[in-house]
Amino acid sequence: MKVLLTGTTGFVGKALYQELSARKYHLTCAFRKPHKTLWQTDFKNCTPCFLDHVDGDTLWSPCLQHIDQVVHLAGMAHAAGKNGSVGHSRYFSVNHEGTRNLAVQAARQGVKRFVFLSSIMVNGKISSGRPFCETDTENPQNAYAASKLEAEKSLKKIGADSGMEVVILRPPLVYGPHVKANFLKLLELVYSGVPLPFGGVSKKRSFLALENLVDAVCLCMNHENAANQTFVLCDGEDLPITQLVEKLAAAMGRQPRLFSMPEKFMRTSLYFAGLGHVYDRVWENLQVDASRIQTRLAWKPRVTVDQGITSTVQWYLSDRGHAGK
Repeated sequence: MKVLLTGTTGFVGKALYQELSARKYHLTCAFRKPHKTLWQTDFKNCTPCFLDHVDGDTLWSPCLQHIDQVVHLAGMAHAAGKNGSVGHSRYFSVNHEGTRNLAVQAARQGVKRFVFLSSIMVNGKISSGRPFCETDTENPQNAYAASKLEAEKSLKKIGADSGMEVVILRPPLVYGPHVKANFLKLLELVYSGVPLPFGGVSKKRSFLALENLVDAVCLCMNHENAANQTFVLCDGEDLPITQLVEKLAAAMGRQPRLFSMPEKFMRTSLYFAGLGHVYDRVWENLQVDASRIQTRLAWKPRVTVDQGITSTVQWYLSDRGHAGK
């Protein structure tokens, strides 16, 4: 099978590239032109396709020659701009228009299946009463999630009009070796031993190990029952931040340093400081019910939460020279 993979140099893309390469797929990988040297050193088992940008004007035809499937990971997760205005437009330019444009050209080229990595944030940022599932009414709360939802809508329409099969995956926070952003910051905080005010947090959140996400993507590329479906994903063991910190500390061979602060005080303080998103991500529920993909595709997580945390911590310690300390 010949596959076009986008977002190849990203956190998920690198891991998926390695798995698909090991499975002997014929890969065409899209790279931004500044990443030419990475292709020569880290991505030798693919045909490269170099792009200036990913948006509604990108010319994808050189990348889509003889392609059977597209796995679209490329997107914008963080966009900065004064008062959020530039960031908002960039999210939609890359995540929505960029995805729609690629799908239109893929359908014209006869691509059979298009697998799209969306986000559980399409469902909302807080799961109240029960975990999120695929049949929930979408409730994006920021420009990133809204742009992903619009991309999903465009993909479904293009698929319905052309016959190209579309598969949409909505993961929660993904962690694993080479993780970045908030999870990496948490690793650094736990290792540093700085006291963290999470001792009284009981609300649970779903997570997804990188290995489990890669396995799910590979399954959705091939399973006939995945065609034209949307799936939410998770590891299947939801944790409050307190327990997550304890597991990270144990894997590091360190003691967790947790103390409790009144939740109302933390909420008021963080929102007043413009950090309401931190409160939402720590003190609120965001749980996912992945039973649909388990039933329809017989998928189950390849690794447990403890195994995923162990491999993540081992990478963190070795990558930063902390091993054995």
